[in-house]
Amino acid sequence: MREALVNAVAHRDYSRRGEGIRIALFADRLECYSPGRLPGHVTLENIVAERFSRNETLVQVLADYGLIERLGYGIDRMLIQMEQAGLPAPTFRETAAGFLVVLQGQPVENYHVTGIDTSEWERQGLNERQIAALLHLQEHRRITNRDLQEQAPDVSAETIRRDLADLVARGFLLKVGERRATYYILK
Repeated sequence: MREALVNAVAHRDYSRRGEGIRIALFADRLECYSPGRLPGHVTLENIVAERFSRNETLVQVLADYGLIERLGYGIDRMLIQMEQAGLPAPTFRETAAGFLVVLQGQPVENYHVTGIDTSEWERQGLNERQIAALLHLQEHRRITNRDLQEQAPDVSAETIRRDLADLVARGFLLKVGERRATYYILK
């Protein structure tokens, strides 16, 4: 990741105003976008073999600060480090106005279809109904005993009540109201 970030800073096209380097972190990858297309004679086909510095002074400053270990070998280092980590090689893509590096990570098994990683909840010992309740709350902002009963019709009302009470006791939820008017929100 460091190599991708340092390369984005070192090789971006600083003549392009109004656009900055963008880093996007997803559950399964990191994307690093740098304004400006590839510099000089460097192409997607020869990016590993060719060396070219658009901003030589900036590259030297980054090297002086120890952020560049060996001039001209950032791409090589990315390839080696990704391989050593057992990850796919980085992908490089030119866009209409910039350059994009994608570093693919390990697939996240517990990444729910809603885009929420539920592994921490599982690690804390929450059951499937409790996790379903928290996912419901992410979308709907409130949940009732009846909502959870509809999601788990084979489970007794008392078990649902205990699940919700446990989430309150653990500090996940806040109980609002009494008796039939009771609903729960994220704390």
